[in-house]
Amino acid sequence: MDGWWPVEQLIRWGFAHAQVVMANEAHSGLARCVRTREVGVRMIRAAHQAGVRRLAMEALPHPPGGSAGPVRSIPSSWGGYLAQPDMRKLMTTALELGWSLWAYEADEAIIKTDPAELPGLAFANQRDREQAHNLCRVLASAPDEPLLVWAGDDHVRKEPTHGWVTMGCHFPVMSGIDPFVIDQTVTIEFSAQSKPWVPALLATLGETLTAYGGTAGALRDQAPPPLNSWPGVDAVVVSTDNTLT
Repeated sequence: MDGWWPVEQLIRWGFAHAQVVMANEAHSGLARCVRTREVGVRMIRAAHQAGVRRLAMEALPHPPGGSAGPVRSIPSSWGGYLAQPDMRKLMTTALELGWSLWAYEADEAIIKTDPAELPGLAFANQRDREQAHNLCRVLASAPDEPLLVWAGDDHVRKEPTHGWVTMGCHFPVMSGIDPFVIDQTVTIEFSAQSKPWVPALLATLGETLTAYGGTAGALRDQAPPPLNSWPGVDAVVVSTDNTLT
């Protein structure tokens, strides 16, 4: 697959080459880029055509008893990210297609929370290790079935970032599976001027993005600089819609 493609083509490519595909949304606190979740809906529908029926979600609370799932309905009591209409649409899309939802967030009761014992980076590393362990449990419950993993921001990366050893780093080691990782956050500026090269990149891709409705994906190796060296991912999604709301 060369060049830019609709996100549906990207997700189908991913599942043709890996049992596990990981994709991310962009959020900062409760602010989020709605576009990343709308693309997630498109990914789920395309993955369904590829035979996928399970969605593991970082934001999903564990069902009673601490099991990973399956979750087959959306309680009205869920708050935070799960109360936001775009996230509920993503989950509803999967459930209406007959999918099951699975939780894999770390249980903070298992992780030491005393800042004196476990400062920020150490806590983050232990949290992501626990996430990867929980994902392996989800995978083991149906070892022959494909799995779509929905995560936040950089947790999916397969390379450490400034000492942060992400879930995406731990999972291949624990599972023996190299997931296909799609990063949707590459053109999102989480703070003012954090990515000064983005406007120029979007300008050069103007006609391409217009042809694909404002959002397109590419394998990392086929993307232009600096995306062709974006660490720890296999594919990128670029968009004209990069607003956090």
